[in-house]
Amino acid sequence: MPLLNFIPTPAWRDLVDILFLTLVAYQLYQWFRETRALRVLIGLVVLGGIYSVAKLWGLFLTTWVFQILWQVLLILLLILFQSEIRQVLEKVSPLRYLRSRRRAYRGTFANNLARVVFELAEEKTGALVVLTRDDNPYQLIHAGQKIMALPDPMLIKSIFNHHAPAHDGAVIISQDRLTHMGCILPLSDREDLPEQYGTRHRAALGLSEVTDAVCLVVSEERSEVASIVGGKISLWNQPEALQEKITEWLGGPEIKVPTVQHFFEDFFTKNWKTKLVALALVSICWLVLASHQEGKISVSASIRYTNPPLELLVSKDSTRTVELNLSGRQSRIKSIRRQDMRVHVDLGNLTQGLHYIRLSDTNVYLPSGIDVENIIPRNIEVILTRVQKTDDRE
Repeated sequence: MPLLNFIPTPAWRDLVDILFLTLVAYQLYQWFRETRALRVLIGLVVLGGIYSVAKLWGLFLTTWVFQILWQVLLILLLILFQSEIRQVLEKVSPLRYLRSRRRAYRGTFANNLARVVFELAEEKTGALVVLTRDDNPYQLIHAGQKIMALPDPMLIKSIFNHHAPAHDGAVIISQDRLTHMGCILPLSDREDLPEQYGTRHRAALGLSEVTDAVCLVVSEERSEVASIVGGKISLWNQPEALQEKITEWLGGPEIKVPTVQHFFEDFFTKNWKTKLVALALVSICWLVLASHQEGKISVSASIRYTNPPLELLVSKDSTRTVELNLSGRQSRIKSIRRQDMRVHVDLGNLTQGLHYIRLSDTNVYLPSGIDVENIIPRNIEVILTRVQKTDDRE
């Protein structure tokens, strides 16, 4: 069908390309879906679509404005989303699977910490405790006082006492040492956070979105203990369960290298609707870009000799076909037909005998959008012979 000729046919390399970009698009969505970066990415996709349409329709001024806008926008994105970019680069780095997970936390640390946060909840005292792991959160933390002390339960309770000057901030515990108190953490931009969660929860959520830290939050209004890790909020009712989870977070390997079997199972079954949407979007982008992609083809074309002199014929030994190397958009190259290609040679003003004629692009007639790269052979032989007359015999 003529319509199908304009649809590019993907090769196996194109299928690999589409599947790889589908995986990348899905992972970017998963990482950014609850952050402000997702809204920016959607806006960039919309602007990219407008730019593509403007360029396709030949809107010169709109295309020029968007070209200038892209240059400025890329610089602004690097400045505004440097933390998100760093987070993505850390997640795709293979070195994260090789880092040592050994820590110097004592065996009683998780028990003492779980006990003290539940005691603070019973006393209706708000608290925010940050436990660092592999990532360094100090570049994201503002204000606060630097100290170096053992995380003793009495010390933690005294810091979060209502009359203490640093009770509204967070304490940072790193490598079995309480290193900072009264710290201000970056607030999350999530819009789906329930209304009962206040500034402490939003601050813990903001830090957990960009680092692998474990944040423990005590709500003074609801006497509630929550943990926030990787942007996920979990509530705890018993200190024993929280103690067990803290031991797992701080002592066990958080990152597990996926096996090939689990990778393919998750790839085809987990969140399959989202992945299907990503596959459809990437496929549409490939179809749009592939139809504008330049292609080349070599075809054989017959020579049509026109305007021969009177009483002269073109000998059968003359060159009859040439090979054309053509270039153009993939869709047009694919739809070209043999009858659409014509090679004309004007024989006017030639005499009888052997002639060498050099072909040029003007001798080749092709559909619009297709160019001639080369003609083989470029010089052709034309032999003109006189018409043989039959003698009348009586």
